[in-house]
Amino acid sequence: MTVEASFIISWTLFVFVFLIYLSFYSYDKCVLFQDAYTVCFRGSIQKNEDNVVPYINAHIQEQFGRKYFGTGEVHGSVDKNGHVTDVTGECQVKVPIRSLFTMYDKSGWKIRTRARAQIVNPTHIIRKSRWVGNMFTE
Repeated sequence: MTVEASFIISWTLFVFVFLIYLSFYSYDKCVLFQDAYTVCFRGSIQKNEDNVVPYINAHIQEQFGRKYFGTGEVHGSVDKNGHVTDVTGECQVKVPIRSLFTMYDKSGWKIRTRARAQIVNPTHIIRKSRWVGNMFTE
């Protein structure tokens, strides 16, 4: 009975620790997408379209911050294609036994996400909406 209990306890501990790391992975993936979209959206509503990429580059690390559990450094990049901007965020969850329990490939539990937002000028849209509204009220 002692031998069976030692196997059950060790496997229960292993499953418990695995679930903790899996929850770190899920949390970090959600927060990384949220941060990437937030900085992408804030950059996309700049008045001047030429300021979108410099704004995102200046604020990307500030947005990512230090809120991730069990990961290395978070890296981000920005790409602008026409009237659409993309922000890509990437980090890796630190798993103690990386060679045995990897997800996807040998690099470990890598998280990569991409957020996309269309570049708009809110001032221009508000002015056009008011102009159209004024045409119908007269």
